Amino acid sequence: MNSNLEIPHEALQALRAGQLIDAIKITREKTGLGLKESKDLIEQYLKDHPQEQALIQEQLAQRSRGGVKIFILILIVFIILAWLMMK
Repeated sequence: MNSNLEIPHEALQALRAGQLIDAIKITREKTGLGLKESKDLIEQYLKDHPQEQALIQEQLAQRSRGGVKIFILILIVFIILAWLMMK
């Protein structure tokens, strides 16, 4: 792979927002690389910039925690509704 290729600005923005797949898609569109080459370029960037990789991992973890909180809230609402209907 050509190591002189740079990741497009839009792909970096997506990457920093925790959108790894979108970053790969944008890289494909902007550079004309194939899927594997785009994925490799993004992975190499993350390997070369561990501080960014840590930031992305934290954002993904926060999203996961947010999803769990929403699920628990919905579950509680359903339990309360079921309890009210049984009365």
